[in-house]
Amino acid sequence: MTSAFPFQHAPFDTLSSQEQQTVASSLDILYFPAQHRILQPGDAVDQLYVVMKGRVEETGGPNGTVHYSEQEVFDSRALVNGTAGMLLHAAEDTIVWQIPRDVILDLTRSNPRFAAFFYDDVARKLAELAHQPYRQEAEDLMLTRISDIAYRPPSRLDCNATVMSAARAMQAGHVTSVLVEGEKGCGIFTQSDLRNFIIAGLDPNTEPVEWHASYRLHTIEESDYLHQAMLLMVRHTIQRLIVTRRGEICGILEQVDLLSSLANNPHSVGGQIERAGSISDLHSAAAAMQPLTARLFASGMKVTLIAELMSELRQKLLERLFTLLAPAELLPHVCLLVLGSEGRGEQILRTDQDNALIIEDGYQHPQLGEICQRFTAELLRMGYPPCPGGIMLSTREWCGSVSEFRSRIKQWTGAPDARQLMALAIWTDARPICGNPALHAGLDDYLRRWLDGNPAFLAHFAWPVEQFEPPLTLFSRLVTEAGDNRQQLDLKKGGIFPIVHGIRSLALEHGVRACNTYERLQQLHDIPTLPRELARDLAEALAFLQGLQLKTGLVQLRAGQQPDNLIDPRDLTTLERDLLKDSLGVVKRFRQLLRHHYRLGAL
Repeated sequence: MTSAFPFQHAPFDTLSSQEQQTVASSLDILYFPAQHRILQPGDAVDQLYVVMKGRVEETGGPNGTVHYSEQEVFDSRALVNGTAGMLLHAAEDTIVWQIPRDVILDLTRSNPRFAAFFYDDVARKLAELAHQPYRQEAEDLMLTRISDIAYRPPSRLDCNATVMSAARAMQAGHVTSVLVEGEKGCGIFTQSDLRNFIIAGLDPNTEPVEWHASYRLHTIEESDYLHQAMLLMVRHTIQRLIVTRRGEICGILEQVDLLSSLANNPHSVGGQIERAGSISDLHSAAAAMQPLTARLFASGMKVTLIAELMSELRQKLLERLFTLLAPAELLPHVCLLVLGSEGRGEQILRTDQDNALIIEDGYQHPQLGEICQRFTAELLRMGYPPCPGGIMLSTREWCGSVSEFRSRIKQWTGAPDARQLMALAIWTDARPICGNPALHAGLDDYLRRWLDGNPAFLAHFAWPVEQFEPPLTLFSRLVTEAGDNRQQLDLKKGGIFPIVHGIRSLALEHGVRACNTYERLQQLHDIPTLPRELARDLAEALAFLQGLQLKTGLVQLRAGQQPDNLIDPRDLTTLERDLLKDSLGVVKRFRQLLRHHYRLGAL
């Protein structure tokens, strides 16, 4: 009977052959008749149980009634604690394997991935187990040095140079930063610094760049490995590192180049976009993005990093397309936005177009209408389908002056029906990527002033989280769709959307300006608005759900199908199903918090 033990299922699939043999040699088999009480609160737990045949019911826990069926483990957390916390009985005649507690604890001490299964902390469990890498390229990651890839030579300026000089140097060198050298030492001035400078309304022709540079540099030796650079970027939440050779600065490593190199992509997609001299050049770069995504995922990279990279590349693509279509004199008078998941920096696979254009009040250009139409048409040719809701700068509603968008904001917030709420939700995720960002900043300020002290509207704004129930029953069973999509569940409706929109609602209420859901989560936790444990659980649950969405989408693309948000739980591994249940349980907890906070039951 031990030969049938489910070593192919979690958590036993993390064990080595020798560790599996240890388990096999310690197995015993027990029979429980229907309604037999297996454990009750306070009982000492000295065995781990795995269902061979039958069904076990658990009651008295935070998730209500839970059923365990064939090849599922119970009561793993009680095993670690040594004492049962819930009532478990045989729901029908049941046969189980039992493994001594000492054997399991020895394995948890020697095998961290096996140990992660027994974590009580949902975020910690998801972080440890959810990102199982497909490591065809992991060896390359470990062995490639910074010196083996084409990092960028530094662009240097004297500290007496103006901000305008720095902007021109970045434009001329097709770089996103310049080094500033002077009495303070060596500093760095980036595109983000330039954007903040413009929004502040300062004079770039007179302000010295050294006043606005950062002098806290993060460096890495060119003899170090790529994975060390990745860790530094993740640890410090930065997009570039100063590369040194025996302590002397010799270059700058941008995040986009690092991540492209990790995918064994010798011709950086970001470089292709920056060097593109024609729209046809951009088509080639756009075509390379999907294979790049697949390679990054196959290399074991975390889904949050893949999303960050792909969003940055797509934003570069759209920015370059617009600058190729629009004359230079037009750019200071308009602002190109990406919206929705693209604006949040969370869209990985190619999806519908979601963009808009803000035009300075009173400004007109004879070619503007044609430019907007061509922009949409070229994206369509690159494989980005038109937005079914018409959220594109080629439509009148999403291409307008500052005054027109102010009127639309009043409309969206004045009569909050479903369509207006969706438009506002998409707008709150807007990210400026080309032109004059001050146009968007002014409208964002206007929206927040308009909503200040209006809790009733914020409750209506948050209400859509009530529309989609997480597909998880009181018995911790996954709920699939009806009709044509029977046996499948919708990851976006039941899992991703409630997290994203709930966090978006809280961010709008508390004045959080970040677009990205993970950044919003961090800032809401810092305020603090969200409990620390829930914030961590939400971040890990969202990452797991997005990873599952990406994995399924890539499989569908390989099969020649259009990716959707539907998954069949039968196609998941036992571990994936367990983690999916954990993640949807987090969604349920979050919806309860939102329901109470906004009194959604009263709407």
